[in-house]
Amino acid sequence: MLKLNRLERETFKYHAAYSLLNGIMYGGLWLQEIISRKALHSSNLVITFISMVWPVANLFSIYWGNYIEGRQDRKNLFVLAAFLGRLTLLSVFFVKSGVHLLILLIFVYSFNAFIIPVQNSIFQENYREDVRGILFGISIAINTFGIIISSITIGKLLDQNEYLFKPIYAICGISGFFSVLFLSKIPIRVKPKKERAGKVHPLIKPIIETIREFKENRDFFIYEVAFMIYGTGFLMLMPVIPQFLVDKLNMTYTQISFARLFIGQVFMMILLPFAGFYFTRINPVPYTSLSFFILGIYPILLSLSIFQRILDPKMIVYISYMVYSIGMAGVNTVWSLGSIYFAGDRDAAVLQSVHVTLTGIRGLFAPPLGYFIMTHFSDITAFITSSAFFMLASVILLGLHIRKRFFTSSQ
Repeated sequence: MLKLNRLERETFKYHAAYSLLNGIMYGGLWLQEIISRKALHSSNLVITFISMVWPVANLFSIYWGNYIEGRQDRKNLFVLAAFLGRLTLLSVFFVKSGVHLLILLIFVYSFNAFIIPVQNSIFQENYREDVRGILFGISIAINTFGIIISSITIGKLLDQNEYLFKPIYAICGISGFFSVLFLSKIPIRVKPKKERAGKVHPLIKPIIETIREFKENRDFFIYEVAFMIYGTGFLMLMPVIPQFLVDKLNMTYTQISFARLFIGQVFMMILLPFAGFYFTRINPVPYTSLSFFILGIYPILLSLSIFQRILDPKMIVYISYMVYSIGMAGVNTVWSLGSIYFAGDRDAAVLQSVHVTLTGIRGLFAPPLGYFIMTHFSDITAFITSSAFFMLASVILLGLHIRKRFFTSSQ
């Protein structure tokens, strides 16, 4: 039984409500490429741009991170994010094409670049280290439960009438709106801003700070290089998978929801509390390396679905997403909490904003890379390339772990 103090209980109450409602919203949003393909008949190029919106919107995270460092008025920004970043989904009724959906999603995802770093400040300041991992794991499990229930329900509704995506997305927007309002109710203890000598232009300052952070925190730099390589493998599949599942395997909304958002999340929901528990007790570097290695198996299995004759291809897809779910249980933990490990006594929101911004940078080239390989070579080549990126990222972090152990043991 976890023994929580008053601040932890108050924080987790609102954090759990946020996680559930946010999961319900993403249960719909994570079908965006499938809806664009099946309901709006978008081309592979438009789907590629839609898949880029979430990561590219994160480019502004270093500016948010620098702006909010030391600020006490973060709750006002949460309210702004709730209105502009969530309620804008109500305009979905005007969407007539994939391009319209793309424009709408730009508004929705742009404010994630603020929300994600601030969450890390909450984890860092409001939860003690010995309970932080398990509480984070439970909150993500609650989020995953919302995604699973939402996605299965939405998949069945869309198989009945795929144009129901408009009222569904409006409901998702309302759910996301209230989720952010719950997050805004969490008391935030803000670390004082760590001032640097010299004056730098506001547009350049976050970039200078990031370069300085990498120079001073070498392990964090190598960690982010590995995440950049992993993220390239992950994001390059985003334009490939929708047309593969819809055109090559003729899967329905229900089948795709079951694969990507039920199987792809259920093992994560079960494993995340344990992953969070162990994260606070072990070095996250080898932990992340193993997670990347497991993920490297998932695109290979997807590619085998249309070649083997032993099982129904859809069954292989389900198995591949089971492997994906196990790997992502580890990745989700370190993606959100890894910056706290490397932050030391600094505000983790600053390092997390760097982490999130790098997601935006790889979002500029990884989905187009997947589109290029898919159109000029084949889906299978894209899957194999993705797997190679996952494995390379795993090897880099394994090398970092071995170097640190050798260095420590030689002192």
